[in-house]
Amino acid sequence: MEINSVFSKKRQAIIDKAFNLTISTYPEGGISFLKGKHEQFTNPVGYNIYQSIQKIVDNLIADESLESFVSSIEEIIRIRAVQDFTPSQAVGFIFLLKKAIYDELYNDVDLFQLMGYLSRIDSLALIAFDIFMKYREKIYDLKSKELIDRTWWVLKKWNIVSEINDEKDETVQK
Repeated sequence: MEINSVFSKKRQAIIDKAFNLTISTYPEGGISFLKGKHEQFTNPVGYNIYQSIQKIVDNLIADESLESFVSSIEEIIRIRAVQDFTPSQAVGFIFLLKKAIYDELYNDVDLFQLMGYLSRIDSLALIAFDIFMKYREKIYDLKSKELIDRTWWVLKKWNIVSEINDEKDETVQK
């Protein structure tokens, strides 16, 4: 049987399994809260993770280009980049998706066909890592700018520094 048709039939089971594996990476107290995936306003993290996994699975079934996965991966990475995850933990949800797909499909399709299909997911992990690094860089830039602004404010408050006018010295220009 063709892998895409089997994948389509097991779509919901794969989505649910990937979602449960992904939220299992969160601390024990947050897992039960995150399972409320259908409440967009009371549980935006769980909702966005579930919706993004669903879009990723749909793109895999439709055999979309790698660029079409970026927005869905970015949704999850944006959440995980501000949390206390290491880079490997933050992008690890891609490999959990891979595990969910493997677990659901390995009995129903040719193993070589499945391995070829799963190798595509490794490319998604690289995309996820690039996205994660972009967001972490942005966070560190914001933190450094905030530190500079605080330091400048303290120095100005204590009259240690003052702003210098940007007037050009005429003697230097002659």
